[in-house]
Amino acid sequence: MKEKGAEATVRVTEGKVLKNRKVKKYRHRQLDKKIREERTETEVKLMKEAIKYGVNAPRPEKKDESKIEMEKIDGRPVKEIIGEKPEIIEYLGENIAKLHSANIIHGDLTTSNALYDEGLYVIDFGLAFHSDRIEDRAVDIHLLKQVLNSSHPEVADEAWKSFLQGYRSYEESDEVLEQLEEVEKRGRYK
Repeated sequence: MKEKGAEATVRVTEGKVLKNRKVKKYRHRQLDKKIREERTETEVKLMKEAIKYGVNAPRPEKKDESKIEMEKIDGRPVKEIIGEKPEIIEYLGENIAKLHSANIIHGDLTTSNALYDEGLYVIDFGLAFHSDRIEDRAVDIHLLKQVLNSSHPEVADEAWKSFLQGYRSYEESDEVLEQLEEVEKRGRYK
């Protein structure tokens, strides 16, 4: 199975997932190579760090400047099962609490980037970065809240409450949720 995203092609084989960052022909060749190398290196580093802090994520291994091989997680995307089981988002909240405790911002927190199979796994750290800013944490979970409301409106409220239940294990969650209100206000008055 092969999937194409904006940044990379993902190929799933038996037991492994290979992520290959695509060449961007509109960029200068050397600049493109440098950007792909840096993003690949950062993604692997942050995934390993996340795992060290207890986040369920696939174990990565850098193969070359733009390829990552990682373990295959046998599970269904949360977006496919959230309608039946909105409470599973609590596990996502727990994982993101650990991620934020490690000063890692996921950057693309959606129900497509979480897999469930006797546990919830966070995947696709392609936009992840380090930050100790409360604002970045609030923006991280703001995206998830938007996805829940737009893609899963029938269970959005229940799922969000479940997420918060898990996320509250993060000691700075109150400050993040307070900042989230500010982020949402800014979005309303553009």
